[in-house]
Amino acid sequence: MNKTLLVTSLSPDGQALLSLFSSADPSAKESSSILSSWNTSSLTPCSWQGITCSPQTRVTSLSIPNTFLNLSSLPPQLSSLSYLQLLNLSSTNVSGTIPSSFGKLTYLRLLDLSSNSLSGPIPPELGTLSSLQFLFLNSNRLSGRIPPQLAKLSSLQVLCLQDNLLNGSIPSQLGSLVSLQQFRVGGNPYLTGEIPAQLGLLTNLTTFGAAATGLSGVIPPTFGNLVNLQTLSLYETEVFGSIPPELGQCSELRNLYLYMNKLTGSISPQLGKLQKLTSLLVWGNALSGPIPAELSNCSSLVVLDASANELSGEIPGDLGKLAVLEQLHLSDNALTGTIPWQLSNCTSLTALQLEKNQLSGTIPWQLGNLKLLQNFFLWGNLVSGTIPSSFGNCTELYVLDLSRNRLTGSIPEEIFGLKKLSKLLLLGNSLSGRLPPSVANCQSLVRLRLGENQLSGPIPKEIGQLQNLVFLDLYMNHFCGRLPFEIANITVLELLDVHNNYITGEIPSQLGELVNLEQLDLSRNSFTDEIPWSFGNMSYLNKLILNNNLLTGSIPKSVRNLRKLTLLDLSYNNLSGAIPPEIGYVTSLTISLDLSYNGFTGELPEKMASLTQLQSLDLSHNMLYGKIEVLGSLTSLASLDISYNNFSGPIPVTPFFKTLSSNSYFQNPNLCESLDGSTCSLGPTGRSGLKSAKIVGLVCVILASVTVAVLASWIILTRNHKYVVDKSSGTSPSSSGAEDFSYPWTFIPFQKLNFTIDNILDCLKDENVIGKGCSGVVYQAEMPNGDLIAVKKLWKTKRDEEPVDSFASEIQILGHIRHRNIVKLLGYCSNRSVKLLLYNYISNDFGLAKLMNSPNYNHAMSRVAGSYGYIAPEYGYTMNITEKSDVYSYGVVLLEILCGRSAVQPQVGDGLHIVEWVKKKMGSFEPAVSILDTKLQGLPDQMVQEMLQTLGIAMFCVNSSPAERPTMKEVVALLMEVKSPPEEWGKTSQPLIKQSSNQS
Repeated sequence: MNKTLLVTSLSPDGQALLSLFSSADPSAKESSSILSSWNTSSLTPCSWQGITCSPQTRVTSLSIPNTFLNLSSLPPQLSSLSYLQLLNLSSTNVSGTIPSSFGKLTYLRLLDLSSNSLSGPIPPELGTLSSLQFLFLNSNRLSGRIPPQLAKLSSLQVLCLQDNLLNGSIPSQLGSLVSLQQFRVGGNPYLTGEIPAQLGLLTNLTTFGAAATGLSGVIPPTFGNLVNLQTLSLYETEVFGSIPPELGQCSELRNLYLYMNKLTGSISPQLGKLQKLTSLLVWGNALSGPIPAELSNCSSLVVLDASANELSGEIPGDLGKLAVLEQLHLSDNALTGTIPWQLSNCTSLTALQLEKNQLSGTIPWQLGNLKLLQNFFLWGNLVSGTIPSSFGNCTELYVLDLSRNRLTGSIPEEIFGLKKLSKLLLLGNSLSGRLPPSVANCQSLVRLRLGENQLSGPIPKEIGQLQNLVFLDLYMNHFCGRLPFEIANITVLELLDVHNNYITGEIPSQLGELVNLEQLDLSRNSFTDEIPWSFGNMSYLNKLILNNNLLTGSIPKSVRNLRKLTLLDLSYNNLSGAIPPEIGYVTSLTISLDLSYNGFTGELPEKMASLTQLQSLDLSHNMLYGKIEVLGSLTSLASLDISYNNFSGPIPVTPFFKTLSSNSYFQNPNLCESLDGSTCSLGPTGRSGLKSAKIVGLVCVILASVTVAVLASWIILTRNHKYVVDKSSGTSPSSSGAEDFSYPWTFIPFQKLNFTIDNILDCLKDENVIGKGCSGVVYQAEMPNGDLIAVKKLWKTKRDEEPVDSFASEIQILGHIRHRNIVKLLGYCSNRSVKLLLYNYISNDFGLAKLMNSPNYNHAMSRVAGSYGYIAPEYGYTMNITEKSDVYSYGVVLLEILCGRSAVQPQVGDGLHIVEWVKKKMGSFEPAVSILDTKLQGLPDQMVQEMLQTLGIAMFCVNSSPAERPTMKEVVALLMEVKSPPEEWGKTSQPLIKQSSNQS
């Protein structure tokens, strides 16, 4: 009774506030010092924390940000606080919708509901808050359109709607908010349409943010009227066209963020008028033309990033006038000419990135004057001459990457005196001379990559003093002498690659102490003696490559401890003895096991049957003998060579072995064909035996063909008189002349259909063709009842393709698929040479048929013609498609998106399937980022990391073993974990700068 009296004695404003209090999470009431101060026995709430009152004890301010309320909705009772001027409930864990009754708070000057979980639309009633100056609704889940009624808020200074799910376009009426200083709508991916030119009337605007949206069109030239604009943030949108030269009139502009759009044209010299500009980020567009020398007038410029465009011409020497410039990013363009020595005048420069251009000439020695330089990337150019020793003056240098140029001469010893140098990458030049012992002075080195040069002499033992070294690449040089055992002192080493040199002597057993080593490549040298037993200690090793040496002895049994090994190449050596059973314990072997061109003897160990994930096995050119039955257990094999041995007995009868050519068994005269895998049935597999079998098979095919031809002729004469007459009179359903539309026809409908096969055949005329694809021709067919269907006539069956029954069974399955995004398959018809698929007719986008008739036909054709590249490998030997097969196909699509290449590209490069290409890249010691499409590699580091996570998921999907692949449900869950809100990337106080990398 007393508690009720106390509550009723509280003022009406206090009772309205208690609606918030009573709805709050009980734990929040106890833990919050603010809410615990809300004493219900008070006459007014004016003494409560977070509450401010007028002299008349009316509540004018409710401000409790960062208080954990955990409300499922905002109490509408708050709208009775009629004198409220400030309402701040940001970061209070409130959900539900914004009450439209908030439009009654006519005195409200600030409304902050940001960083909650509010959903639903923005109430148009908020447009009646004529006194409102600050509106923060950002970082919620608000949807719907931006209400044009907000244009009535004539006093509004700040409008923050970013990081929501708003859609529609920006109302042009908002151009009337002449008091507006901040307008932020970024991070709304469904916000579309053009940027209204009327926004150019907001002459008091200091910040315009619309990044990470679907906005399109051009940047309005009227933005040149925004004379107070300090930040224009319009990145990651669909905006196209040129950068308006009118922006040069925005004299207060500090930050111009226009990266990752679709901008074209040149960089306007008018931007050189922006003397207060500190950040100019236009990377990731399609800008062309030269870099205007006028940018040197932007005397306040700190960051200039125009990389990943199509800029050409020379780098203006006048950029050397930018005395406060800290970061210059011009990589991934088509810039030519020399590196201007005047850049050495930019004494504040910390990052200079010029990689992936066509720069030539020499590296100016004056760059050594850049005492604050931390990162210098020049890889992928045409630069010649020597490496300036003056780099030794760049005492802050952290990364120096001069790879893939035409540099000559020796590596200056001065570089190894740099105390902060972490990554030195000089791959792919013509550097000569010796690697000096002074390399040990550079204790900070983490990556030393000197491969593909002409360095000579011994590898200095002092290199073992680099205690922080993780990557050591010395491959494809002229190093000679012994491999120093002191390398074993680098306990953190993960990669050691010295292949293709002239190194001699035994492999130091001390290398077994490199317990963190993941990749070891000593191939193509002249190493002698045995493989050290100590290699079994390298438990993290995933690639061991020792081929093309002079190694002797047997494979050490300690190999069984290499439980993470995926590739083992011991080929082209003088190894002998039996293949140890211990190799069967290395079940992680998935990529390749190559023991070819050695002197191995004995039988294959039964334990090899455990290598069920192995994809490639080469045992050729040895002296092995006995049965090969154990190889039938290697269910993931895609490549096998056991030629030039002395194996005997029956060949396994697994589907994989049925696909092998005779070359895989060549010079094993005692092997024989088998029907049951245990006894010989067709004699030896020598050339004569195979030839005889082929002759028998050919005779059978000829006899079968003759029989079919006779039967077909009889059927045509007796059952297809109608179509014979039609064709002879020129009224054939198809003018191709090569088709056989004779009976009998098989007609399999997947639902009740009111037409016959004759109705369909009558429509197969040239005038009804609506599209041509790689799989066939598509006709529009009008049935007698007026219904329109689409008929796809598949290209004529080749002799070596599957029989109709197999195809029909698969079509039967497809006929039961029903999905809104898949054109409905009505049925299937076939005779002995023609196959027809019947679909619902859709006038504006019939599957791939319309695509094939588009100007991009050739590109589309190559894409679809290569569709076999999406089929899971197990289909080759099981002939079954499962859900896990679909997961594989999805993984291939992911790889295509990430890598920027088709599943199969036989016309370029090495022609590898994309899965094998990625695996090869991952095993090539290059950084994972090099696998990504070059257009993606220069994105912000966080985005790149997310793409690399996605790459990992894709590789998870394309695992050679179906059992190891995730389900699609698991794939979705994994992808959801990768995703993060793009607007979060731009919330730092510093501009968003991408991190360039190559081999680093």
